[in-house]
Amino acid sequence: MTPAASASASSGHSSGIPARAQAAPTRGTWPHQLSHEPLLRVSDVLRLVQPEFPTLTPSKLRFLDNHSLVTPVRTPSGYRQYSPADVERVRFVLRQQRDHFTPLAVIGEKLSALDAGTLHEAVLPRAAGDDGPAYLDRAQLAQAAGTEPRVVEACVEAGLLGSETTAGFAAEGVEAVVAAKAYLAAGGDARTLRALVRAAAREGELAAAAGAPRRARGDSDGALASAEALADAAIAVFASSVRRSSRP
Repeated sequence: MTPAASASASSGHSSGIPARAQAAPTRGTWPHQLSHEPLLRVSDVLRLVQPEFPTLTPSKLRFLDNHSLVTPVRTPSGYRQYSPADVERVRFVLRQQRDHFTPLAVIGEKLSALDAGTLHEAVLPRAAGDDGPAYLDRAQLAQAAGTEPRVVEACVEAGLLGSETTAGFAAEGVEAVVAAKAYLAAGGDARTLRALVRAAAREGELAAAAGAPRRARGDSDGALASAEALADAAIAVFASSVRRSSRP
């Protein structure tokens, strides 16, 4: 049973959810084999997903809802209620962004194909409490990424892992180490890795700046949408440019 399914069975929220929220959403949405009963609050979703994706926030969940990637049920008072199936959709979107740098439009197309049954994605069972620690030291990062300590050191020197705390690096750093491992194995080196990180940081600053005007007006969802749109576009341009330049 997934943590979401476990939480929905034991959360005890069902009696307090208005009738509208208890109505089952469309059964055609993926993953079809999981419960679509909207028994989970935003805080429940964060608790279940943040161990794997520590940067997930309520604003990010609103962003996914605004783009119709994950559509929770709304209670009469306007609160979002999620089902175990919704939680798995959140994980799918975040994995697509983290592991494959997939643009939102393409993620939406994949979800539509999953809904229609023309694309298939395994939903692995998750046991409650099997999420890893929030922070890892350098040796643990190397082990989790299936690589050598020198790759982690290259990531540290390149500034790819962010700030190191007394508890270590945030567990999401495994994603960066895996990416660096693949880059170095494909022929990259520490110098060009540093250049890539600097370029990505500049694009991140531009993306943040794109959302600043809306943020100043108190439109946090709009600010996030602007930043995400520019970041997605930058990723697509970079990937296209690299592929084009690498052709013989």
